[in-house]
Amino acid sequence: MRYGVLIPAYQPDHRLLELVRELRSDDIETVVVNDGSTVGLEIFPELERLGAVVLHHQANRGMGGALKTGFAYMSEHGFDGVVAADADGQHTPEDIRRVAEALTQHSGELVLGARDVSQMPRRSKMGNSITRMMFNLLYGIKLQDTQTGLRGMLFTKDSIPGLLRLPSDRYDYQMEVLVESGRLFPKGIVEVPIQTIYIDNNRSSHFRVLQDSIKIYSILLCHLPRFMASSLLAFAVDYGLFNLLYYLVLRRSVPATVLARLVSCTVNYTVNKRIVFRGSGRTYNVWNYIKLAAGILIANSLLIYLLVDRMGLPAFIMKILVECLLYLVSFAVQNQLASKA
Repeated sequence: MRYGVLIPAYQPDHRLLELVRELRSDDIETVVVNDGSTVGLEIFPELERLGAVVLHHQANRGMGGALKTGFAYMSEHGFDGVVAADADGQHTPEDIRRVAEALTQHSGELVLGARDVSQMPRRSKMGNSITRMMFNLLYGIKLQDTQTGLRGMLFTKDSIPGLLRLPSDRYDYQMEVLVESGRLFPKGIVEVPIQTIYIDNNRSSHFRVLQDSIKIYSILLCHLPRFMASSLLAFAVDYGLFNLLYYLVLRRSVPATVLARLVSCTVNYTVNKRIVFRGSGRTYNVWNYIKLAAGILIANSLLIYLLVDRMGLPAFIMKILVECLLYLVSFAVQNQLASKA
């Protein structure tokens, strides 16, 4: 397998030069993308003298944009796979080789270099812990490190077009790759332990805490707005059809309720399948949807019974709390079902 190391670089310093020098001393093919740098420009000719390929952006496009430029170049020039690494000294040549070895052993899987979260600075540890928990909850994949920039992936007829089509261009691109991993890398994700290196408390990072965090969490929750709209539509169908059947046709509440709920559930499933979770995997099907709906109904009834009938808490408050909780559970479960290949 022919693989290369891809390094997006913005305002680089001597650490990039040292990394590439070590990689090239082992004859590891290296591609560096100058992502519109205005500082450290003297480093790029040095990299070319070492034998690295240097690609240039006239303006800064972000990490995701630089990675996509590198992916396109490498896939067009005969590479079978890539190990993407950072330019700021966080990834050692030894760890890069470790990820490359795992890539050859786990064909078709996304390989992540996983750091020890307990050794991270407080701010990074908190952000990583939150995204790790949310990713596990929403996509059913438990990872040790969701924000690692050291990743290995093979180029396939499915992965390359998918990687290049992802719309994100900055740090959120890394999260989008994980969110879409079920389709891009259907064999799964494997993690390889790597060193946890933060130089000068990661002061040289170009990560914008507020803007980039908002983008990352919007990727994690990308289906939620459409899911809420689908739920409102289902409620409108359920409410309108119940009144129509009760007042104009049946004059009986139970059959009107059942028929209205059957129609609204059908509408909800169809909209979720085709619009909310478009391109969803095989596990998002009618049978699993029915099992989830039945489970939610049972859980709703039990919780209301325990909180209201047994504990004596006010019903009008408990009903709202239970419905909100189970709504989030329903979203998380359906999101997981839709994300599986």
